[in-house]
Amino acid sequence: MQTTLQGRSYQRGEITLEELAALTAGFNYASALLDEDLLGNDYDAVVVDGDLHLPSLTLGAPLAFLVVTGNLVIDGACVDCDEPATGLYVLGNLQAGSVWTGGMLGVQGDLTVARTLAGFYNDYAAIVKGTTRAAVFFPENHYFQFEGAPTFDVVLGNAAPYRVPKQWATRVTETLKGRALLDRAVGLESDDLPALSAEQIETFGATELLDAHALYTRVQADSPVLSD
Repeated sequence: MQTTLQGRSYQRGEITLEELAALTAGFNYASALLDEDLLGNDYDAVVVDGDLHLPSLTLGAPLAFLVVTGNLVIDGACVDCDEPATGLYVLGNLQAGSVWTGGMLGVQGDLTVARTLAGFYNDYAAIVKGTTRAAVFFPENHYFQFEGAPTFDVVLGNAAPYRVPKQWATRVTETLKGRALLDRAVGLESDDLPALSAEQIETFGATELLDAHALYTRVQADSPVLSD
């Protein structure tokens, strides 16, 4: 279900592309989404002034671009996408149960995720200027730019060290793999798992051992992907 919000709307003529660009000027690539060919009849951009508290947030159609000038608290999942191209920009702190990002995500303050912070490969990026805290980090091939120190309990995905800036790469080199991963990812095993030898299982990580669709579905539902 897509999210509709009360705020200043581009479709209603309450905010201009120039004003949206000024609000998001501190984030690289934001201007690429502010195109009258992308926003208009089908897709809206909204600015919420001050703090915002939501049970969940899904960007897509009709809400494709959201700016929150204060803090954003989402009790459940925060989900965006790259088709249509979406942008979420929080000028304060962002707190959510789970985050699944495939579009543009920009956080001026701190990002705190109670369960899983997951990315999906595309042409966009997540930029966090404050600190980042998540129980589980699964970047896949999505680019994350952490300007403050990130802290994760568990990292999934062999490519994780290559999807963050070099100064933070050492924080994500220890990824959960093999039987230890499967024991905690109950119900997420890949259908190809029976073809793997015991030795292969111990060297493989989330990309090889887990069903990516099932994992992403769980993140988008704000359900844990790993048992304690």
